[in-house]
Amino acid sequence: MASHRHRRGLALGALALGLILLVTPALAQSELFGGFEEPYPLRAADTTSPRDTLRSFLRDFSEGVDAWREDRPRSEILRPMMRAADTLDTSEITALGRESTILIDMALLREVLDRVELPQYEKIPGDAEVAEDPALTRWVIPNTRIEIVRIAEGPRAGQFLFSKETVARIREYYDLAREIPYKSGAIVGIYDEVRASPGQWVRQKFPESLPAWATTIVAGQGVWQWIAVVVLVAVSTALLYALIRLGVLWDRLWWHRSPWLRFGLPVALLLVFLLAAVDFLIAQNVIGLLELPLYVVGFTALVVQVVSGSWFVLVLAGRLADAIGVIGSRADGRRRFDTALMRILFRLVAVVFMLLLAVAAADSVGIPIAPLVAGLGVGGLAIALAVRPTLENVIGGLTLFADRPVRVGDFCRYGTELGTVEEIGLRSTRIRTLEHSIVTVPNSAFSQMHLDNYTARYSRLLHTTLQLRYETTPEQMRYVLAKLRELLIAHPMVEPEPARVRFVGYGQWSKDIEVFAYLRCQDQDT
Repeated sequence: MASHRHRRGLALGALALGLILLVTPALAQSELFGGFEEPYPLRAADTTSPRDTLRSFLRDFSEGVDAWREDRPRSEILRPMMRAADTLDTSEITALGRESTILIDMALLREVLDRVELPQYEKIPGDAEVAEDPALTRWVIPNTRIEIVRIAEGPRAGQFLFSKETVARIREYYDLAREIPYKSGAIVGIYDEVRASPGQWVRQKFPESLPAWATTIVAGQGVWQWIAVVVLVAVSTALLYALIRLGVLWDRLWWHRSPWLRFGLPVALLLVFLLAAVDFLIAQNVIGLLELPLYVVGFTALVVQVVSGSWFVLVLAGRLADAIGVIGSRADGRRRFDTALMRILFRLVAVVFMLLLAVAAADSVGIPIAPLVAGLGVGGLAIALAVRPTLENVIGGLTLFADRPVRVGDFCRYGTELGTVEEIGLRSTRIRTLEHSIVTVPNSAFSQMHLDNYTARYSRLLHTTLQLRYETTPEQMRYVLAKLRELLIAHPMVEPEPARVRFVGYGQWSKDIEVFAYLRCQDQDT
């Protein structure tokens, strides 16, 4: 994954650098090295030795600057800039603001190299020296801490690059060398030029049309850029509030109508999510923020995206479950949807999306998830034990939905109690008792109970005993039996089979008649 981010970041970083830089002619110390012909526009930087790596960075960086100043086609700017970025080991640069970070690192590295004495071309290890000495894996520019190392593993194994330690500490090196005078032919003030330049979506000569005070560098950015940030934040905050407010008002207006129109808040949250992404793009590619200001804006936008995205999937899950549940309630039999089941499934999908969103956010700010999970150790075991009851309840809830012994609205006997199922959730089931109170039963326990679903009955058993006096004669008994059979069979709510009325014996005080029949109803009130 790091290598993937590395390649993507190099390309984006080179693009940003090629479009942002507006500098003076760049000859600098690259005159020490030979130039490149350009018969192969897609070739990569030559990093086969420390000499070639240093030469590639100096020459390609200068060629990219010259191409931009001469207003050549964009492809002629990107090619050398991408090759210059290829000479840096950027594997540990995070995804958040990656291209801008690479841009700054290249500018700072050039600032340092334009101030220090570089050795003669022949004194830097080249291909011959590398071939003669396989143990040569590191070369340091004399009297500096800037090192070029051989990459040991990964897709760029065997290449010599400016080390990731050099890239990580390049600002420190710049602070140490900034008072040293420039060498002849240096690109003077390139770091300040980069910081005051707008993003790639704005003409690079735009700052020249501003008054001098607007281009003054304050806290790492031009004054005009800080003003633009304030305007961006104010407008974005107002839009965020307006979107949420409109979404809530829309849902209130349509709440008691079609459930398919209750998506005002989800749409508003989705727009907020997109607004945060647009804000970051504007900050980077229009205003041209770099370094800490861009990181702060990017992190804030990321937080807004995580919150709005999580809220969006949760609300959307509930609204979709309600809408589909209305359709399901109009169907019969096997075609009928269970609203509670749809709600639980949508919530599970929402949780998965939230986890993926959190992982993506952590990855973008450089938090490695895999080592974090692997390093939990005993703490992970403790967490697993702590969440065990919750997992048991969730599994119990899924079991209830899979077996479907009861559904929402069913009247049932659970254990020794009677009640109507009000809600089946992820953790528990809520039941309204005969006393009209609500009982909450954990799903792990409820799924293990003996459940008698009275609502699922398509008929009700009538099984009773009628007691006649001992003085009843046989003729009277036959007459009563015949009339009772006639009444049972003639009633439209009685199943003809196996309805029966018969004399079953002598009781202590009576002659007993058994009445056995199935009634076409589910409860006693029908």
